[in-house]
Amino acid sequence: MLKYLKNLIFLIILSLILTGCATKAVRDGAQEPMGQVKKANGLFSSDPSDRELFDEALTFLSGSGQEADYSEAKIRLGNLVAQFPESKWAPGAKALLSTMERIAALQAELKDQKIEAQQEQAKLKKEIEGLKNSVRQAEEKNSAELIRLQQENEQLKNDIRQLKNLEIRLEQREKQLR
Repeated sequence: MLKYLKNLIFLIILSLILTGCATKAVRDGAQEPMGQVKKANGLFSSDPSDRELFDEALTFLSGSGQEADYSEAKIRLGNLVAQFPESKWAPGAKALLSTMERIAALQAELKDQKIEAQQEQAKLKKEIEGLKNSVRQAEEKNSAELIRLQQENEQLKNDIRQLKNLEIRLEQREKQLR
């Protein structure tokens, strides 16, 4: 008997739930003007509602453990704005779309600047290599000139020493001749 009672209560609750889902909603004309009606989040609706589109876009933007998929988020937000222009989510979707467009423009600009910087860096590397080569050549030239000047200096020292020796001999001869 207890089992029969449990089954009966279960069937009554189930029938109440199904009856509530099956009845038509009464529309109050004062609440919402006629026009675009937002889709309900029912079990059997085929197209997503405005809230679902917005949530899907946010899911794609957050990445959920992966990299964010901006193109899919743009598609969802574009669908939301196109299908539900009067939705409370439409201004947020428009703001996100314009922000993503600005981000895309800034990324393109950043990419261009990065390419320019890499080209400038390559140019500067070539210039540095050229300067290193010219410095190396100047050092080699200076080194060769220094060696030549040191040899000339030694030669001049030897010449001065020989001249002093000659002068001393000349003085000695003069003394002997007197």
